[in-house]
Amino acid sequence: MALPSGTQQIQHLPIKIVGGNHFGRYPKISIEQTFNMIISDETLIDYSGYKNVLTLAEDATGRGAYVSSIRDIIIAVVGNTVYKISFIAGDLVSVPVGVLATSTGQVFIAENNANQIAITDYVNLYIYNYGTEDFFTSNAGGPLGFPFPTTGAPYVNPGFVSFQNGRFIIALTNTSTWILSDFNNGLSWPADAAHTGSLQTKPDFVQAAVPFPGRGNTLFVIGNNVIESWVDVGSAKFPYQKATSFNIDYGVINPSTISPLENFIVWLSINEQSGLAIMVTDGGSIRTISTDGINFKLGKLNNPENCTGFLFRQDGHLLYQFTFIEDNLSYVYDFTSQMFFTVTDEHLNYHIARDVVFFNNTYYFVSINDGNLYEFSTNFSYLQYAEDNIKQMPRIRITPPVRFPNNRYFVTKKLQFLMENGQPNNIQTFIHQGNVVAETIATESGIILATEDGDQIGTEEVISADDTIYQVASERILLSKSIDGGENFGSSINQDMNPTGKRRGLIEFQRLGMQNDLTYKIEFNGFGRFVVGDGIIEVYQ
Repeated sequence: MALPSGTQQIQHLPIKIVGGNHFGRYPKISIEQTFNMIISDETLIDYSGYKNVLTLAEDATGRGAYVSSIRDIIIAVVGNTVYKISFIAGDLVSVPVGVLATSTGQVFIAENNANQIAITDYVNLYIYNYGTEDFFTSNAGGPLGFPFPTTGAPYVNPGFVSFQNGRFIIALTNTSTWILSDFNNGLSWPADAAHTGSLQTKPDFVQAAVPFPGRGNTLFVIGNNVIESWVDVGSAKFPYQKATSFNIDYGVINPSTISPLENFIVWLSINEQSGLAIMVTDGGSIRTISTDGINFKLGKLNNPENCTGFLFRQDGHLLYQFTFIEDNLSYVYDFTSQMFFTVTDEHLNYHIARDVVFFNNTYYFVSINDGNLYEFSTNFSYLQYAEDNIKQMPRIRITPPVRFPNNRYFVTKKLQFLMENGQPNNIQTFIHQGNVVAETIATESGIILATEDGDQIGTEEVISADDTIYQVASERILLSKSIDGGENFGSSINQDMNPTGKRRGLIEFQRLGMQNDLTYKIEFNGFGRFVVGDGIIEVYQ
């Protein structure tokens, strides 16, 4: 923010506390960023927190989750085990129903109308029949095995699986081929022209075949470098017909980032001439939603292929969250405010959610880091105490830089902003005892310790003769500043939130020093909720 040149009088200038990630390519441009908060009605509020509600496996990690609205169950894959999760008598109950040949990596899950749930892991196709509780694998010759396909040469590398118009559809990774099951029969995959399609626009490998939400029979076949639009026209020779006048000249870096919802699809895109970007399409047009700073950040990743992403709706906000696991980075894009925000775990590492599902009026996810099922809700960002495995999420706002056009130094007398106050706040009292006499230090044998000069060694004598009482609030605000373009931040000063019932909402920090390049970092610490408005700074030259 550039300040007007002027005289010595005090000026009141807006400071952008309510905002998202608008950092530039380099810190000197801007490092504006918001951690674990989003914007609602021009106010900064908490992003969803999470709570462990069910341990599925020890020493394993979540690989995928799916909700069957027909059977009212969650299918979750953790490690090499497939779990069926039900809500019984007010509790989540898990039952293992099958075992995969693999124990790591993303899995894909879909369901048909014949009690069959298909799971793929790039090695096999698995079919769980929740009517009979049978679990089949495409490995031929096993006690529960069935050949895949039933006729012809075996298909390999089954990847992204989906369902449309009665058929499962599988993208065969490292080939240009995508295949169809028989009608409502995931155990039958005829290897003939009526059940086999291929990418045609470019020489490419298929990554996914995704039914387009809100567009009936439309199917997007997604490769590494191109996307084709197909329509189910019901032909007996092959049911799908390719759109001859439309394709998208971008593919996907990892099919686990593809997320269809409502009337569009979001994915992390790439092609043979373009770096990584975040794309969205409504089926007729495409646009890039990543900013210059985000795109530059994505271009510096070490292993961008190791990523995942999903869409979900939080309190009316449609959000796309994506994570680069090896690069330790997670962002969320809010389609409501059209802004990016940084999301993390409690240690400021990447966010641990792999897939989010909506079940029993509640969001759940399996974790990238462990074998637990987590509940995902804004309720867990404003509980008073750290109970029931709820983690305190770091909520941080880094403001855009404040500079005068003439680069002159200026003095900041005050920073103030409005925020909610008077919510539950745990105030702890500590007493430092005074009037303590110093004592000498001796060995167990009673020998008094001394220095080389013969001076006896004793404990420090307390200067104050009176007890000192300290009070520390569980809900606090920490402020630090950078005067070198965001490269370094100084030590923090803090201010306790008001105790319960005292609702004065103006937060003020006084006498904040002199600088010619100013960036603030505001940390909102505690288990309570934080509702923050914009503010002003009072400055003079």
